[in-house]
Amino acid sequence: MSTQATGSYERRELIANSAIRVIARDGVRALTHRVVDIEAGIPKGATSHHARTRLALLELIVNTLAERAITDAKKAASILNATAQGEHKLSIADLARVITELVETLSDRRDDMKARYALVLELGNEPLLRRKLTTQSEVHAIAREVTAMLLDRADLPCSNERVEELIALTDALVFQRTIIQENTSPESILAAYLRGVASLAGDLTRES
Repeated sequence: MSTQATGSYERRELIANSAIRVIARDGVRALTHRVVDIEAGIPKGATSHHARTRLALLELIVNTLAERAITDAKKAASILNATAQGEHKLSIADLARVITELVETLSDRRDDMKARYALVLELGNEPLLRRKLTTQSEVHAIAREVTAMLLDRADLPCSNERVEELIALTDALVFQRTIIQENTSPESILAAYLRGVASLAGDLTRES
């Protein structure tokens, strides 16, 4: 990569990071090219040079968030794969602890998560952008694969319904810690849900 290309990439990254901070702090409606210039400490018009329209600026932000989320998801998948591929089965306590660690990791990226939630609400008229942040994203596909594997290693049902439920619960717990800023540990909530799944599976087995 040439020095010029590197400089352009770094400037775009600076703009994206600054825009994410603006959205996380002030909301999507506060996002303008000039506000991003000021937030980034760059000359007036620099943001417009890299993203000429508001839609282009939103695309830059969404793509940045999506790329980070994919990187995080792949990293988490690698760690969770290693956890799940041991010789012993995962207990409910093990699984709840593993998912809690993931919730805490994601909620530590507070600005990214707050910006994501704000954009999901605002991008109703931009479905192609919105899908990169929701259940039609590559991140969601990775999450489905890993969640199914973990449920299976814990001898719990790994149907599409159970996989989607656990992903939704995990996302809700991240939202709670990011937006509501509750300090309650997700571990007990996750364990209670997983015990319910195990109990229901046992009841269905006995009925069959």
